[in-house]
Amino acid sequence: MIVICNALMITRKGRVLAMTTGGKFYRIVLFFLTLLSALLFVSDDRAHARNSRAWEERLAARTATLWIEGQPLGDGIILNSRGELSVTWLESGLSRFLSDENEVDEWVLNGLNYYFSRSRETRAKLRGRDVFVLNYRAIKNWSFDPAKLMINGYAVTPDDILTGRGYWESELTPGDTGTVEVAAPSLRPGQTVELRYEDTEAELEIPRTRAR
Repeated sequence: MIVICNALMITRKGRVLAMTTGGKFYRIVLFFLTLLSALLFVSDDRAHARNSRAWEERLAARTATLWIEGQPLGDGIILNSRGELSVTWLESGLSRFLSDENEVDEWVLNGLNYYFSRSRETRAKLRGRDVFVLNYRAIKNWSFDPAKLMINGYAVTPDDILTGRGYWESELTPGDTGTVEVAAPSLRPGQTVELRYEDTEAELEIPRTRAR
């Protein structure tokens, strides 16, 4: 937060950047503005930190990562992976936290917005289904195709892809990243979900309770 009052300018941390006008009045104004900015800084940071941790926990409990063509060596070490594909189950119940907690990544907002779409096509795709977000990152050249993903035995089809074709890439070079949303059959609390992309597999342990 930056507060400007005539020639005064105070940063969010309450540090004075400039003060070109002297006098008792300005010293009083400076004192109160510094105090106000410090209070706002502390309260704002605490709120955002709490919200960020809450969302990180919810998303982590609903995410599994596939290391495409990677060779696991143990202790979390993966060699020769072509790419990283994180699959996140965005159950519709997560949307009720958005009004109170605004510190959330844009891809989460975009994914949850599909549940409220006015598009008949989108609503039809989500009938009896949930939104799954695929966050990908290329490590080597990678021909990425969301339709190669299987979620609990269900093979994602091109018709299941919710993201417009112009918003994601398929022929990736090292360092390329992006996000694709797909629709797939709804999951149940406590379910163990098998994820598969070509020959790469991972498991997702769904929380036993709905989002709260």
